[in-house]
Order: sequence, then structure tokens, then C-alpha cells
Amino acid sequence: MIQKRGTGVKGYTRDEIRRRLLRYHNIDGSEKLTGIEGVRKIMGRLGSIQYDPLNVVGRNADLVLQARVNDYNYENLYILLYKEHSLTDGFDKEMCIYNTEDFGRFSKVREAHAKAVINTLTYRGQLDALKILDEVKAFVAEHGQTGTKDISIGETRESSWGHRKLSSAALDYLYNKGELCVTDKKGTQKYFDLTERVIPSACMGTGDISQDEFLDWYIERRIRSVGFLWDKNGGAWQGHFLSDRDVRKMVLERLVKQKRVYPFQLEGVSEICYACKEFLDLQTDEEQKDCARFIAPLDNIMWDRTLLEQLFDFSYRWEVYTPAAKRKYGYYVIPVLYNSRFVARFEPEPVGKTGCFRIKSWWWEPDVCPDERMHRVIREEMLRFSRYLQAECAEENMDIIR
Repeated sequence: MIQKRGTGVKGYTRDEIRRRLLRYHNIDGSEKLTGIEGVRKIMGRLGSIQYDPLNVVGRNADLVLQARVNDYNYENLYILLYKEHSLTDGFDKEMCIYNTEDFGRFSKVREAHAKAVINTLTYRGQLDALKILDEVKAFVAEHGQTGTKDISIGETRESSWGHRKLSSAALDYLYNKGELCVTDKKGTQKYFDLTERVIPSACMGTGDISQDEFLDWYIERRIRSVGFLWDKNGGAWQGHFLSDRDVRKMVLERLVKQKRVYPFQLEGVSEICYACKEFLDLQTDEEQKDCARFIAPLDNIMWDRTLLEQLFDFSYRWEVYTPAAKRKYGYYVIPVLYNSRFVARFEPEPVGKTGCFRIKSWWWEPDVCPDERMHRVIREEMLRFSRYLQAECAEENMDIIR
């Protein structure tokens, strides 16, 4: 740790913050988090992980959790979401999965997002969906769990964008407003039920807090989801209420006074960073046990790509929506973390029906000179990743990193 003269703000080297970040997220494997109980613990710490339906070697949420929890499998998350309902689908940074105990506090986010959905319906000429909300809600009340294929009310339109049926648009609006909850997913198909049937009454309150109290909670919570952030616009501050830097500055000053977050200076970065006390208090060993992890493209530590580059000297862009001819690497590319640095990235083949985890392409970072020790640890991670996928690890994977 270094002390910044005259500022009253402590300074930390990049290596110190990298080690704390990986310890905070348990990416270094320091905590023996296992299975469903491990998921509970890490979600209690992070609060939110980003959901994305693309499934090449698991959805983003699965990839986030497998990097932190040993013996993780898809069923763990499914049980917590749709059997126990201790986690819920909802809009946070983007579409996310968060702790159900936070549902009531998210009421202001749902209100803001419902207004955004109305703007979308206006653009798509589907405002009539708002006229059938009571009818759609009554259908769900009578029939219980309902998917878009189970109900057909209102006109149908031919379009490749948005919902074709008014009833589907109405279901989506009611979900975003919080009157319906997702109770199951089959592939990308959502199934809804009335919120009061899904969310425990104890989690429904606290939505009537003041705007200042809400912002204090929401900004502190977003910092905790990553571990630390700087006060600079970027991917980690996406979502309603958080993109206004003047508002953030005011709230951060308030949180610092309340000792809910702590400012610090990161080596080589002019912006002040902010962290929760638990993050800065973490003790890390100078000599850590070798560890490799495959990191989700939308992992919490990847949310702010500019901050990521400052901290790790690693530039990453998710190229799934980039035309193939313009991609630098590949369609769905996964970063490879070895100890406290990113050393490579790879594009996997979809596991699909083959039941085999196969690497299509592998790229070492330009300044990395892999030795036998690094090869061994990464091969061990390939086997660990294959177990998470419940797939065989292709023999050629071991050779492709050479």
C-alpha cells in the first residue's frame, strides 16, 4: 500500500487491488465454496450477476458462478431461482439475477423500466397492449404459470422485432412493472405468475424509502457487485439512476461521510476509486497458490472494460454482435485468468449434443511466455471446466495451448 501525500486518500498498487479483487470474488479459489451453498454465499456478497440467454458453454450467469464455486452445475441456479425463489430475474444493470430479499427496494428501478417499455411499445405501435393488462393479469390469476404461447389476446403482427402478440407485450410490461414474476424458464421462454404468489411478503416492502435513501443503497450496492469502482461513466454504471455523474458524485460523497464506502487511489489512475470496507480489509498472500479460471464475457469484473484495462493491462471486447468479417478474435470468446493476470482468451465450440468441450481457437496475450507450470494449471482448469459442463474434454485441447 502507498500513501498519497496531502490527499488523505490511501493509495494501492495495481497488484494489491488485483489480488483483493480476485479474493473478493473467490476467483482465486481461496474460499472452499461448493455447490448450491457456495452459490448462496457468493450471491449474498455480490448481490447481482448479469443474465444473458446465449448458451455456447453455458449462459453468462452459469459462467460467472462456475468461476467462483466448485462443483457448480446449472441445477444449482435453477433451484434457487424457480424452486426456492431466493433469487429472482430482474432488471438491474441490464437483465440480471439478484437476491429476492432486494425485490422491494428495486421498485423504483421497475417503475423507471416500465416507463422505458412504454416508449418501446410506442415505437413499435403496440400501445394497445396497455389496454388489455387487466385481462392478461386475470388470465394468469386463473391459470397460474403462463408463457407467451399459453395466451393469445389482441392482434397479431408480422415482425422480426419485439413481440408479435399484444398479450405477449402485455406480459412483458407486467413483468417489468413487477406485477408478474418469472417462475420458470425453458430455454429462453419465460413463464410468469402473479408476484404475490412468488415473492415472500417479507421481501415486498421498503419500496417507499426516499430518493436519497434509495440512491445511497443502489450506488453502494453496485460498488459491492464489483468490489470497487471509479466515478467514471462506463459499463459498470449502466442502468437507471446511475449514469448521471453529478448525482453519483453527490451520493458518493454522502456514502464516504457515512463510512459506507472508502475512497482510494489506484496506482497510475487519476480517478478516485471507491470500495466497500470488506474489500479493502481483505488480506492476500504475496505467494498465492497457482490458479487458472475461465471468465464470463459479462462477468462482474468485466463490467467496466476501461477500468479492467487499467487494472490488468488487458483489452477485451465481446464480439458476438460484431460482423464476422470485423471480429478480431471470434464470436464468443472467453478470457483466461492465471493467478492475477489475464494470459489468454479462447473461442469454444458449442457443446450441444456432442457432449464434448472443444476449443476452436486459442490466443495467448502478446507479452505472455507460457511455461510448463502455466500449461499444467490451465490444463487442470480445462478439466474442471469440462466437469462443470458435464462434458468430455477433447484431447486436442491439451495441445492447442502449446
